[in-house]
Amino acid sequence: MSDMIDMADLLVALVEAVPLAAGGPDAGVAVDVESMEVDLPIETRLGDGGALLASFPRGRMATDFDPELARVSARFALLDPSRRTG
Repeated sequence: MSDMIDMADLLVALVEAVPLAAGGPDAGVAVDVESMEVDLPIETRLGDGGALLASFPRGRMATDFDPELARVSARFALLDPSRRTG
């Protein structure tokens, strides 16, 4: 579990991984993302000082030796689409 990071950093990485726009005139179609909802499994533990650490599951197969996965459910929205940077 050495790749555990702060929960806030995991959420930021998740948001940064989603493009705000795809396609365009050359592709014949354009998609703009103004909001997204996620519900994902995560591994969690408490770190030094009580910090909540998290990572995405390391594999698809769970065993009885693995701790039960937690879930993160979040909704992200672009508050002012005119300030789009992507």
